[in-house]
This record gives sequence, structure tokens and C-alpha cells, in this order.
Amino acid sequence: MDSLDELRVWVISLISITVICSLAEKFAPEGGLNKYVKLVCGLVVAIVIIGPAVRFLGGGFKVQETVWNDYMTISKGEMEKRIRRLEEEKAGQLLEIYRQSLVSDVKYRYQGERDFMVTGVDLVLQEDSRSTDYGAIRELYIKVGPRPGNEKSVFGRLDEERIRDELSRTLGIDRDRIIVDSSIFEGR
Repeated sequence: MDSLDELRVWVISLISITVICSLAEKFAPEGGLNKYVKLVCGLVVAIVIIGPAVRFLGGGFKVQETVWNDYMTISKGEMEKRIRRLEEEKAGQLLEIYRQSLVSDVKYRYQGERDFMVTGVDLVLQEDSRSTDYGAIRELYIKVGPRPGNEKSVFGRLDEERIRDELSRTLGIDRDRIIVDSSIFEGR
């Protein structure tokens, strides 16, 4: 290859790398990673610029390839991190939908009771997606009160035990993790 062809390849390489780096910098997220993208792009452009001098001096070291490989490794790592973050967000959203569904199911289960009504339900789920019991109910809180027009009704220990037994069997949760609050009833 003659020196004119080498010059043409060098100019095309420089322009190509500059365009690619500009695009990479534009789409890199703001913050710490953006600094690294700019640093690596600057190094790549500098290496392309000094490439002919290194070749002229007889350096057999492939600096361009080394820097380019490092840049691609950083880009791949950032992409994998973003994918993990999106998966975690999606898992969190699905877990919240599941939680709301369980809350609705518990409220609906006791809708036809004559002496009491469920006034509130809350529950805590296992949120660690790496855990073997991910999504399991850790605690269940259920608040009961008298039905309107039946304020004199009583909510006894047997009612509480029945609710705890039913929910324990249905939801697969230990009875001790089900808290029934009946403090709204008179005398409680």
C-alpha cells in the first residue's frame, strides 16, 4: 500500500471513529458513565491520530484494538446494568400488582359476613427477587369493624381465630403472621 492509500485509510478511520464516538457520547446517560465514554472516545481518537507515527516507528503493538476492546467492554457492561435495572423495576411493578390482588381477595372473602366487615387489609411480601420465597407473604394485617346498622355486634376470639385459620390455609402463611385488629368494636 502506498502512502496516499495509507493517508486515505487513516482519514476515513479518523472520521469514522469521530462519528461513532459522537453518537456514543450523545446516547450515553448523564453522570459518571458519560465521563468514561468521553474519556475512552478521546483516547480512541488520539490513538487513531497517532497511529501512523506508531507504525512509522515500528511499533507492533495494536493500541487501537486494545482501546476499542476496552470501550466495547464498558459499553456492554453498561447495557447489562440497564437491563438488570429494568428487570428489577418490572419485577417490582408485578409484585405490587400481586399485592393489590391479594388485598382485594382478602376483602372480598369476608364481604358477606353478617356481624363484621373488613375495613382494611395490608400485607408485606418478600421483595428480594434472589430469595427462594420471593413473593411470599411475610405479614398480613386485617382490620375489622361492625357493619353499618349493626354497631352493637361483637367480634370475639372465635371470629378472630376463624379468620386466622382460613387465611393461613388459603394463603399458606403461618397463623402467627396474621394480625387481626378488631379495636373498632365496642369494648375492645
